[in-house]
Amino acid sequence: MNLKNYFKELKRRNVIKAALAYLIVAWLVIQVLSVILPAFEAPPYLLKSALIILFIGFPIWIVFSWIYEFTPEGLKKTIDVEPERSMMSKTGSRINKVIIFALSLAVIVLVIDRLINEPVKVLDYGEKGIAVLAFADMSPQQDHEYFSDGISEELLNILVRIPKLKVISRTSSFSYKGKNKTAIEIGNELNVSHILEGSIRKSGNTVRITAQLINTSDGSHEWSQTFDRDMTDIFKIQDEIANAVTEQLKISLLGDEIKTKPVKPEAYNLYLQALHLAYQNTKEAYITAEDLVKKAIDIEPEYADAWRLLAGIYETGMYNLSIREPKEGIPLGLEAAEKAVKLDPNSGSSYITLASLQRQNWDFDQSAVNVRKALEIDPNNAIIYGTVANMTFGNLNESLEHLHKSLSLDPSVTVNYYNLGFTYYRLNQLDKAEEAFNTFTIYYPNSQILHYMKAKVYTAQGRYDEALNEIELETHEFFNLYGKNYVFYESGKERQADSLFNLFKKKYEKSDPSMLADLYALRGDFDKSFYYLNKALEIKNPDLLEALTYPTFKPMHKDMRWKTLINKIGLPKDHGFHLN
Repeated sequence: MNLKNYFKELKRRNVIKAALAYLIVAWLVIQVLSVILPAFEAPPYLLKSALIILFIGFPIWIVFSWIYEFTPEGLKKTIDVEPERSMMSKTGSRINKVIIFALSLAVIVLVIDRLINEPVKVLDYGEKGIAVLAFADMSPQQDHEYFSDGISEELLNILVRIPKLKVISRTSSFSYKGKNKTAIEIGNELNVSHILEGSIRKSGNTVRITAQLINTSDGSHEWSQTFDRDMTDIFKIQDEIANAVTEQLKISLLGDEIKTKPVKPEAYNLYLQALHLAYQNTKEAYITAEDLVKKAIDIEPEYADAWRLLAGIYETGMYNLSIREPKEGIPLGLEAAEKAVKLDPNSGSSYITLASLQRQNWDFDQSAVNVRKALEIDPNNAIIYGTVANMTFGNLNESLEHLHKSLSLDPSVTVNYYNLGFTYYRLNQLDKAEEAFNTFTIYYPNSQILHYMKAKVYTAQGRYDEALNEIELETHEFFNLYGKNYVFYESGKERQADSLFNLFKKKYEKSDPSMLADLYALRGDFDKSFYYLNKALEIKNPDLLEALTYPTFKPMHKDMRWKTLINKIGLPKDHGFHLN
């Protein structure tokens, strides 16, 4: 049979019409299931199973249409039906009706979907965008960098509340500190129409602030002013600068002109010092920062920004730097975050800090409420999206979406590259994980925990010598020992691995049962691993929620004890953890 005759036979047997009808009906089935299944809280695998069944059924349907046809006597093979008794034409007409009906339904479904699903609202900034660069420290001894950086960030925080103004984050803006780049170059790289720069000279209780607004299209100065004031007027200066920016950019405010609630200069100075130290991200710096911000609060008890900073110090100091145990750090952090939200209910940063602490306290419902509140207040804040990415439980692909959203809003929020690497590692996308960690290394080559994670990636790739070299660079005591357990065990150095495991168990059995469970899973002792996972559940160990996403636990997913454990936690229904 030549190709032309073969095609005619396909048409005669209605195979092409049958294939078209199948595809349209299958599409309708998937659309209906995608609406109905979530409404009944059905597990995601049901929709995936339906897709697979329909995909497999398509070639079977094609073969069936070729081999068989319907006759008055019932279903028969086509080759056994005499031409004069064939009902192919009638069958073709019926299929045409099915196609027309199905296409009509498809159009109705598309129209309904367009009407009831409004597009996501994205804030339109127009052409108004600004980057607040780090103001230069012009003090006699140049020992007030904390103050000049802090003033710059405070100006940024004031401007970011203006709905029609795109404000680049601190991380991106401050990355130009000490670099000899023109306003035009910075504007092109950050895609902003203006930059605000200046200098600060502080001497005793007096301060001189010079600020200038520069158009990045041609480098021209649109506004400049010098303020010589006492420290008691520092907040008035900030407001004057912010209002001058809005006036020059011809941005209309929704309410009255910008006005910041002033605090005592002594408290403000201490707050800026604490903020400066917190950005250093070391244990020693965090301990000193906590002491300074507490002194600021003692002087100014209603200082919302200081309470928010204190909450963040409690959380990061507990979770990343082991300054406190969770049973102490979480209540302290919650108290501080709740105070910050109460004092300033219009701060998205305060709400996301509170939400993060509530999640660690296993108050999942209230945490979700405050995540939504943070995004509602500040829907284009890259830092908030980056934080939300760490709060998706077992939905690692959702975490990736939030991280990419954060990077699209501000590519210079570099901590996202670390979190990308960590997420890709857990998804076993090791090349992407390595690439992300290498990008993060460019910005923070000596960051604690980084070498530990790179060593784990190298270990998973079978690059054991590189992993051994990398883990030796890790300065964090806990993660150095934890990482060595991985590297030595996976590389076959059993005697050293056993010694390291016994040391880890001796030091961290009570405080970190989730991590001990992970090491038991690594060694294939799943009974012991389940034992310590349940220990972590008993004490509501914050690390458990993250640990459950580790690749070492995948072989345990089919064990009924895994499903029982997940259900005991009381997670939201869309938690994303495997329940096979």
